[in-house]
Amino acid sequence: MSDAQSTWHLDGGRALTLAAGAEARRLAVARGRVWLTLSGTPEQPAEDCWLEAGQAVALAPGQTAVLEGWPAADFEVLVPPTSAPARGGLLGRRLLGR
Repeated sequence: MSDAQSTWHLDGGRALTLAAGAEARRLAVARGRVWLTLSGTPEQPAEDCWLEAGQAVALAPGQTAVLEGWPAADFEVLVPPTSAPARGGLLGRRLLGR
């Protein structure tokens, strides 16, 4: 992973497992092509798919993903921002009309 960009590089012939997360995530391919296997559920079997540069897939909470670069790929794993409780300071009162 690059500290400056949060982009991961995956060499060809190497597989990487993204452990299940507690929240939804988004896997986006920045360069190259990825072979992706998503874990299944009792209602939905595991699924394989190809992702090209510019494509993305949503990862549900608790879902594991195994990916491999073909031949190599750069990708990002994005987590949606969470909302923080409003603060009671002056700015919070102005934004919330208090």
